[in-house]
Amino acid sequence: MNAQDVINELWKFSDKAYALHHAKFFKCFKGGYGDINDIFCGINAANLRHTAKKFYNKISLEETAVLLKEHLHEARTAALIMLTNRFDKAAIEEKTQIVDIYLKHTKYINNWDLVDVSVYKILGRYAYETGSYEILRVLSSGGFLWEERMSVVANWYLIHKGEFALIVELCEKFLTHKHDLMHKACGWMLREMGKVSDEGYKELLEFLEKHRLKMPRTMLRYAIERLSFEQRAYFMGKSK
Repeated sequence: MNAQDVINELWKFSDKAYALHHAKFFKCFKGGYGDINDIFCGINAANLRHTAKKFYNKISLEETAVLLKEHLHEARTAALIMLTNRFDKAAIEEKTQIVDIYLKHTKYINNWDLVDVSVYKILGRYAYETGSYEILRVLSSGGFLWEERMSVVANWYLIHKGEFALIVELCEKFLTHKHDLMHKACGWMLREMGKVSDEGYKELLEFLEKHRLKMPRTMLRYAIERLSFEQRAYFMGKSK
């Protein structure tokens, strides 16, 4: 089996109305943040995951990489889900191969859904298991929005393992970022940090107290979502 077999399967579930909605939702139009060359078949999430599960261990990593270059948005989504499924069961040698494929194809992982469905399960887990945190720092420094988001959302895995130092470092780095999608990503990870443990909650409050006057409103709003009414009022009242 090869990449084209997966694409043919995806098109079996095509829904034109759903495809038009997705193109607008992911802002794949001139002036939007999505890839204007993207096309959508309009497959729903359940069928997309079913297709990825059906094929992930039947095609090679090389063919999966071919899918990552497709203009069909759902083909790239399926490829990333397939890589996460394969990564979960792989030995370290194959995990390294998968990480290499991921890093060589970041320009095709170019919308928030593609990043969020895959990066913490692959790069986040790999960074934790190997101590290769510098991978995420490098991604944070290239000036490419989607790599910057990868560097942040990958921390979801680290956070749930009790590792908070890197997400604090990156959220401080991105306090002045211009894009709302980065404000959302940072706020989301800060909120997750506050949820996982008493230590994470303490780290969240310390971050908020230190940076409340500089945090973008969206980042702050996401970060405080799980706090008490009184705490939310305090931090929102002190923000810029």
